[in-house]
Amino acid sequence: MYAPNASYLRVYEPAAALPDADYWRAYTASGRAVDPLEGPRLRREALYERIGWPWRGVPSFPREAYVIDRGPELDPLVCPWNLRYRIASAALEVKRLTPEAVAEALFPPEFLASAEEVVALDEGADRHEAPADAHEHVASWSVPLRWFACVRPEDRELVIGPGHVQLRYRTPIARSRTDLVVARNLVRAEFGEADLAEALAETGRWLDGFHRDSVVELDYGGLVSRLSEDELRDEDSVDVTWQALDHLRDSEPEEAQECYARLIDRWRDRRLAERLN
Repeated sequence: MYAPNASYLRVYEPAAALPDADYWRAYTASGRAVDPLEGPRLRREALYERIGWPWRGVPSFPREAYVIDRGPELDPLVCPWNLRYRIASAALEVKRLTPEAVAEALFPPEFLASAEEVVALDEGADRHEAPADAHEHVASWSVPLRWFACVRPEDRELVIGPGHVQLRYRTPIARSRTDLVVARNLVRAEFGEADLAEALAETGRWLDGFHRDSVVELDYGGLVSRLSEDELRDEDSVDVTWQALDHLRDSEPEEAQECYARLIDRWRDRRLAERLN
């Protein structure tokens, strides 16, 4: 089972911000937390093991999470998986977006009824404002360009070793929120209510639902296996994003558009290369 060809934008919240804080503190202390390098593959295996045809209900999963352990003096930062809710909400979204006959072919009525119960139960729980499935966003084949505005070049962590390749950025959520507001305002001032401005605003609204002491992580995930070591070392999409924003700040829209075009071409070519092969 290989890791999905996907990237991830995650939020790690202090355990105290979660309604089941004691569980996550004990979970961290036990050493059971899953490594983000292994998590996507393990989740896919767990999904395939539990869901089979015909689907009668949304299955249960062990309560797992990615964790940043900050030592005994500080609360751990937790990014819960919450797979059961995510499967249920995804099924209901497919039902909403597809013709009724297609939805009925994909999901038996009892499965959809189970999904509705799971979503209603979770959304009615006493918890903070962020949706239960919102600690992690997943993008197949590439990295959404708006995600690059959530982090800074100095946040970069690149590890290349035998059996261990990882490219990620981690930054305090307060700075991510500020940077997204700055990026949105610069784009809006130059181009008006463009799709990119709305996408930046949407990501900002998502981050607003989390605790002020959280950490944002942009993880290239399984994409790193499709890039050579030289390509990983040269990967500078975050740098190019902030170059574009600096050009907008300096009233240089043509230069900003050139940077944006470079990003569009780079990630479009990578998506096409993967799909064609």
